[in-house]
Parts: sequence; C-alpha cells; structure tokens
Amino acid sequence: MKKFYWLLLFFLGSINSVFAQEAYQAHTHVRLVSEQGTVVPGKTFWVGIDFTLDDGWHMYWQNPGDAGLSPKVKWNLPSGIKSGDIHWPYPQRLNAGPLTSFGYEHGVLLLVPITAGGNFKSQDVNLHAQVDWLACREECIPGRVQLDLSLPVVANISDVKFNNFKNSFDQTRQDLPRSILSISSHAMLDADQWLLHIQTPLKGKGDIIFYPFRDDVIEHAAPQHTQVTGFGYQVNLTKSHIYQGHLEFLDGVAVNPSGWDGQGKIKAIVIKAPISMAPAHISFWIACLFALIGGLVLNLMPCVLPVLSIKVLHLVERHPDRSIALRYSLVYALGILVSLWALALLLFVFKSVGKFAGWGFQFQSPVFVIAVAVILFVLALNLFGVFEFSFPSIGGVRPPLLDYQGSFISGIITTIVASPCTAPFMGTALTFAISQPNIVGFGIFTFLGLGLALPFVLLSAFPFFLSFIPKPGPWMVHLKQALGLILVACVIWLMWVFGIEIGLWDLSKFYKPSDGIQWQAYSSTGISQARQQGHGVFIDFTAAWCINCQVNDRLVLQNQEVVKVFKDNGIVAFKGDWTKYDPAITQALASFGRDSIPVYVYYPPGSNAPVILPQLITPKKILERVEDLK
Repeated sequence: MKKFYWLLLFFLGSINSVFAQEAYQAHTHVRLVSEQGTVVPGKTFWVGIDFTLDDGWHMYWQNPGDAGLSPKVKWNLPSGIKSGDIHWPYPQRLNAGPLTSFGYEHGVLLLVPITAGGNFKSQDVNLHAQVDWLACREECIPGRVQLDLSLPVVANISDVKFNNFKNSFDQTRQDLPRSILSISSHAMLDADQWLLHIQTPLKGKGDIIFYPFRDDVIEHAAPQHTQVTGFGYQVNLTKSHIYQGHLEFLDGVAVNPSGWDGQGKIKAIVIKAPISMAPAHISFWIACLFALIGGLVLNLMPCVLPVLSIKVLHLVERHPDRSIALRYSLVYALGILVSLWALALLLFVFKSVGKFAGWGFQFQSPVFVIAVAVILFVLALNLFGVFEFSFPSIGGVRPPLLDYQGSFISGIITTIVASPCTAPFMGTALTFAISQPNIVGFGIFTFLGLGLALPFVLLSAFPFFLSFIPKPGPWMVHLKQALGLILVACVIWLMWVFGIEIGLWDLSKFYKPSDGIQWQAYSSTGISQARQQGHGVFIDFTAAWCINCQVNDRLVLQNQEVVKVFKDNGIVAFKGDWTKYDPAITQALASFGRDSIPVYVYYPPGSNAPVILPQLITPKKILERVEDLK
C-alpha cells in the first residue's frame, strides 16, 4: 500500500509542483518559515515546514502506522549550510475502520535545525526545500511543492532578530518528545504481548499511548492497556504479526495526557527500552529451589559426570582426613560459585545494553568451543594414564591431599563443562533470574552453584556415603578408562560443533531427512503463514553444542511414531538453530520466557496460544499433546 502511495505521489507531484515560499496543494497550505529573521555564521537556527490542512483532512507522523506516508523534505542548500533531522511533535491515533494510523489533524509545524558554517561569506542564506506529503480524508491526495526562503546574514549574535513565527516555534517545542533522566524503561516480549515498563518517580496516573518509531513491532489498531504499578506504568502492547524478532530496543514516544513532569507541561517522552526476558511466573524462593535442583541434576550430565567421578575416585583411593577433605571441597564449591557469578555478571551486562544472551551462549564462540575441547582431551589423556596432573583435584594422584588451587580450578572447569547442558527446572529458574533485578539474579545463580557443588561437598563431609563403593582395586583403572572414553566422545562432539561454527559443514542439510520430520529453518514469517493456513506449528529451538537438544532429537524427534503423527496431522516443523548467535532466535526465545535451550513450542491449529513443552520430552508427551489439542 505504501509503495502505491509513493508512486502516486511521484507521478502527481511531478505534474503539479509549485515553486514558492508558500503554496496550497492537496487541501494543504504549506510554508517554509524561520524562527529568526537573520543568520549568524557558525550558529544553528531553526526553520519549520508549516502545514495547515483543510477541515476533515489529516497527514502523518514519522511512523504513519497501518496506512499513509510520512512527509519528506529534500534540501538544496548552499555550500557551508547543513540541515539536521526533522523534529516531530508527538502524534495522535487516527482510526479508519480496522486500520489505525499515527498523524496530525488540522496541521503541524515540523522543526528542522539548520547550521551555517563559520566561514560562510555570502550576504544571504538561500534555502530550497522539496516537500512531499500525503493528505487524507476518505481519499488520499499526495502533494509536492518546492519552497524557498532567503535570510540575511549578520556578523554578531546581538544582531539576530526573531520574527512573528517565534511563538509558533515555542508552542511546537512543547509538543516535542523529551528525554527525562529520572524516567527509565525496559520492555519484555511475553508470547504475543509487549510489556513496556516505564519507571518514574512520580505517582502514576492516566493512560499511556505508545507510538513506536518502527511500523513492524506492534499492532497499531490493537488497544493499549495501561496498568499503574509501584514503579510507574506497565503498558501492554500487542506484538505485530510481521515482527521479525531482531530488535535490541523498543523505541518510540510515550504520551501521557497527565504529563511526565508533575506539572502537566511535558506530555511526551522518548522511550528507548532495552528488551529483556519475559518474567517467569514464580516466586523468588521457588526459583531458588528450581536452581538448586537443576544444579544437582547437572552433575549427571555427560561432560560433568566424569569430572565429578574423578574427584570421588580420589576420595576412595586416598581416604583423606574428613576435615581436610571438607575444606578442599568447599574451595571446589567456591570455584563453581565464582565462575557462575562471573557468568551472571556478563549476562546482566548484556541485558543492560539491550543485548540478549542466555545459558550456554559462550558455546556460540568457536574459540571457547575449541578451548573446552582441549581441556576435556587433556582430562581424557590423564584418565588413560598418559600422564598425571600436578593438580590432583582435577584427577591426579599427588599426595598429600589436593591443594586449594587445584580445587578452585576444578570448580571452574566443572562450571565450564556443565554450561552446554540444561537440567529440569533450571531453565525456568534462569529465565526468572535474568528478568529480575541483578541482585535477585545473583541469588538464583548462587543456588544453582550450590546445587552443582553439593554432591561432592556431602561426600567429603560424610565419608559414610563412600562405604558403599568397593575398596580400591583394578576396577578403578577400568572405570577411569570408561570415563576417559566418555570425555573423548565429548571432544569429538565439540569438534563437530566447532566445524559447524566456522563453516566447515552446514547443519541445515540434516533438517530434511527423507524418512523423518521435514524441518524448515526458523522464520517468523513462515510460522505466521503456516498458522494462518490452519496448520499446527512445532518449533524446536536447538543448538549443536546443546547435549540435551541432541539427545531429545535422536530419541524423541526421530521416533517413528512422532514422525507419523506430525505427517498425519499436517504439522509444520521449524528448527531454530542457535549454534551461532542469531538475534531473531534469541528474541524468539525471550518471547516465550526462555533464555536457555532446548525449548519446544507447539501452536495447535487455529490457536494463538503457544504450548511450551518440558525441556526433557518423550515421544509419549508429544503424542499426547498433539492428540489432546486437535
């Protein structure tokens, strides 16, 4: 529709161009006016494009909304004269049937700063502007005029005189959106809703209207709901069906009829809200419990279990003094906590600048992947007896008991090798952590670390639990070799991930096996089209470095019963590959309240409500969910 408007504008404008300082066209009086009557070299002055529309007609803001075109100004200026961007007064909502546009009724004065260079020598500044706009009632008429303005140059600022238009400029400035330092904002994408939080020290009152700068982030015609909160306002906005999911900030103008300054003078403010994770609907203590359980389960993951087993074998082999063993196990726990705090700090820094990052994001770096592969390979060689470490806490056998440094380093290594895995309950806890104030998030990461460290601390503190393990003997050699084989398998897997990330091979070629689910690469447009066509839609957010993802893919998503039910029900499947950083996939995860993978989302046919499946899925769970939601 907008392309058609511009073609019509170009065609009619080329025929009906009017060359004048003031013109009437398309039911609009247009003038090029200046705030002051003279210009000083080296100073900035303001001019305005003044539109006055006939009764019943309107024009458009910089984001016109569902229909229309915003005014454009093309300058032809003398050498040494530069123009700035248009400064737009805040608009109003213009409703026409099912469509909503943003614009102005009656007219508007658009302000533009002009700067004359300090070496400007001419006696006059001659400004030439080609102005294009669209005026609408039931029908729309494009306009194009050429406007000229000449201003004399004076040497001193004291010689500057303001003309009769100054009052109009001052009044327009009252309607320009401001930036107020005491007001902050952030946004969350929760399924199909934007949650725009505006924090202000003033007591909240009134309904807020948000006008985005982009035309593809909200449904313009959808109602906007304002909730007064303890910190200010929460404005609920409907996400646009054409939103592509790649924004770092939700930016635009927030209009408060009651004013933002306590006096009712400043009606509009500029919003640049970093987009963060949607909140998980749980309490802080439940999130801490989930994190603790998730940390405990992480010890059973393929990369972590060998490291923990090495430490347990050392306890069995050396039978250390209980008090000494406990001290070193606490240092090991400290290594885990410090590394998790560092990871949390990095995630919160990313959040503060509008960047998305989630659990395991560091594995999107090929350098990090190869570094972890080297660590695991060295550990495997140690288990095979090729050499022994000087730090027995990582698996060596140096007497006496392992030192503090080795214990601390092994705690860090445990965290590193655990990070590509996500345990049950852990995803919900971390999503809550990222969405909350930083101090709350650090608390939840602390419980995750405590859960990860707890098994070894308990075994060190209570050697009774080790009595169930056979006495040292040849079986320990065989167990070490078995653990070494697990680590070698992990190394091979990480090298495969490394190859994908540097482009040695393309993971997408595995999307469409001839006898399996026919996966499509993630596309918000493709998903919208499939849903509009009445198909059920299944989305698999995965990554090559995510162990849980790979296990679920092979044991569940390649299960023949699951493949058959997808085919029989016409379910369209999309794979969101997060192996390398992808802002669209990252924000899609955020929209479902997740910052870790795997995530499985199912849209039943004809439903707008997504169903988020557990991170540990089974064929039975998928079959039941599809059959129940037919």
